[in-house]
Amino acid sequence: MFNLVEALREIMKNHELNNKIDLKVITLDGKVITGPYGGFTQVLDNEPEIASICIEKIGYGIEIYENEIKSIGIIEGTY
Repeated sequence: MFNLVEALREIMKNHELNNKIDLKVITLDGKVITGPYGGFTQVLDNEPEIASICIEKIGYGIEIYENEIKSIGIIEGTY
């Protein structure tokens, strides 16, 4: 199972996690979602109790739950 907290910690080893960094999220069903980092919601603050990440789009954000994510990475050259 994918661990969102560990993946974000790995990214933060070399990059500041803010809306100036573009991420690429691949979901378990093969969808690719790209865009600026919009935030993280921990398990205790989310309903249902699953951690999630938000990818910003113009005028809205896309929330992706941890149990939907296959992989996450940085789009190089966007930081």
